[in-house]
Amino acid sequence: MSDFPSTVVDDDGNVHHLLKQPLGRGGQGVVLRTRSPHIAVKLIGAVEDAPAAPEARSAQKLWGQLTKAPGIALSPDAQKHSALRRRLEDVRALPLPRLHLAQPLSMLRDHVGYTMRLLTGMVPMRTLIAEPGTSKLGEFYQSSGGLGRRLELLANTAGLLARLHAVPLVYADVSPNNVFISETYEASEVWLIDLDNLDYLSANAPGIFTPGFGAPEVVTGRSGVSTLSDSYSFAVLAFWVLTQQHPFLGDYVEEGGWDDDGDEDREQLAFRGELPWIEDTADDCNRTSKGIARHLVLSKPIRELLQRTFEAGRKDRVARPSMAEWAEALRRAADRVVSCRSCGSSFDVTAGSCQFCTASPRASFIHMQVNRWDPELDDAAGASAVSTRAVWHKMLDVTKDSVVLRHVIEPVLADAEDAPVLRVRVLKSGIAIEALANHEVHVVLGGRMQRLGAELKLPLPKAGNEAFLHFGPLDRPHRMAVLRLYSEGT
Repeated sequence: MSDFPSTVVDDDGNVHHLLKQPLGRGGQGVVLRTRSPHIAVKLIGAVEDAPAAPEARSAQKLWGQLTKAPGIALSPDAQKHSALRRRLEDVRALPLPRLHLAQPLSMLRDHVGYTMRLLTGMVPMRTLIAEPGTSKLGEFYQSSGGLGRRLELLANTAGLLARLHAVPLVYADVSPNNVFISETYEASEVWLIDLDNLDYLSANAPGIFTPGFGAPEVVTGRSGVSTLSDSYSFAVLAFWVLTQQHPFLGDYVEEGGWDDDGDEDREQLAFRGELPWIEDTADDCNRTSKGIARHLVLSKPIRELLQRTFEAGRKDRVARPSMAEWAEALRRAADRVVSCRSCGSSFDVTAGSCQFCTASPRASFIHMQVNRWDPELDDAAGASAVSTRAVWHKMLDVTKDSVVLRHVIEPVLADAEDAPVLRVRVLKSGIAIEALANHEVHVVLGGRMQRLGAELKLPLPKAGNEAFLHFGPLDRPHRMAVLRLYSEGT
């Protein structure tokens, strides 16, 4: 084992000075910052851990693997260097239009690795996970964006992976170190770094994974990576980010050390898919009360996807949900979140009041109920020819601007971008709405219809004075939304 080099040189002769604290580590090496704020370096080799203290628990060891990398066994192996060069050339040739991927820039000369463009204002998703043993978990959860931000970022991650899978490409190494998110809470961009394992779906795919995130068939070597192993790894990430607890590091694993038979560590049994997850519906031997209470942060559809992944999907990968299913469930959950006026936490509107604090004032928000509309059943101005059951619900914050994404107003295919289509601002005595990306939007208010162009100001959409929005040409079936204000006293 050797320490990281202080400098590396790329194929173009550029010298990169490496910073010692790694951004993170994955299945094949570590990613480090350089003195340039826009460039990072991936070093590929055998990462070696410092010995864990005998009393260290599994969660602490796993966290150490994600955040600390004291050394890496580097080798200027010519064969590895040549194979990586071919791999990166293949990655550059892949069809990756308009995807948030930090593509490789150049190979390193004297080490196996490459440079990549580092996004400014971005941090690893592991910043949304508290270090094991954090005493004030609720405060950390709220200070790092709460439930709403986590759902939004996970939804964007799932959507990005779904678009990759639609190519079809496999990402291979989903982990909180390889998913980068906006550092500021006002933004919710997601990018994937560490692309040297990106490849087409293949029977000869390698078995790459970050410890604690690999699908059982990849960990055991029964199979290489696939879109369904990506889905499994994402489910581990989503559960940990939402609940602050790894789905397999329950009390049985944490209190065990070595298996009763003396053959294998319980942690390894769990990661191989041989132990139940902590919320298993048929076996509660590995339950734990650690983390955020599940009912506060997991909607019923999300819980069902987790059960499919970690129960039937633990043994049979075909039983796992696709990333497109994950994207829809997370988008629906994120769109139902409202803010607490007392503590600032975000919570699901169906809870009625904030469950993260003792105060329980009613949340204020604008409910955007979306239904299907058919021109053959009624005129657009009447706004009554809608389906009896809503197809989507979106809650708009009354304290800040809200952006409505494409998935709210029309079905979004797995390979399509979920772009912003509408901006809503809450004013002192009304709201202002603006169509984005040249989307066709018509506004009905008081029985009058007009095409939305520039920003339009409307009265507050109180009960009896709701605003109706039509999305799409009026002579064809489309979705329409009713905007209605809900606040204390209404």
